[in-house]
Amino acid sequence: MKKYIAFLLILLGIIFIDAQKDSIHSPEVKVGSDYIKKASLDKTPEFPGGHSAFMKQIINHFNTSALAKQNIAKARAIAVFDIDKEGNMIDQRMESYDNEAVKKEFLSALNKIKTKWIPGEQNGEKVKMRMRQPLQFNLD
Repeated sequence: MKKYIAFLLILLGIIFIDAQKDSIHSPEVKVGSDYIKKASLDKTPEFPGGHSAFMKQIINHFNTSALAKQNIAKARAIAVFDIDKEGNMIDQRMESYDNEAVKKEFLSALNKIKTKWIPGEQNGEKVKMRMRQPLQFNLD
């Protein structure tokens, strides 16, 4: 099981960096009741300890054995969530996923992460920002 988790970590590391680039280059900032694209933020949200710390949290909470029992050996999914002005990860939802079990496990893992983020800033003020996190793993 540990080798599967290590493989998941490697894939998440590669995918998360790409996701972070996407969110940095085209962030969505909450203005009033709408999200708008902003070309420049003073500061994007940061997870304490960086990307690797966030990946470790996901892996610690992601139950690959539940998927293996259902003979799900490969999966891809993309989660979307907001980082509010206080640094809370809120409104976790799936943008896309291969099957319902993957959706359930990914959302469950994200919902168990209680560490506050360092919120993003625009013009020196904290802003709510939408983030995307792809997931890909292979248990073969």
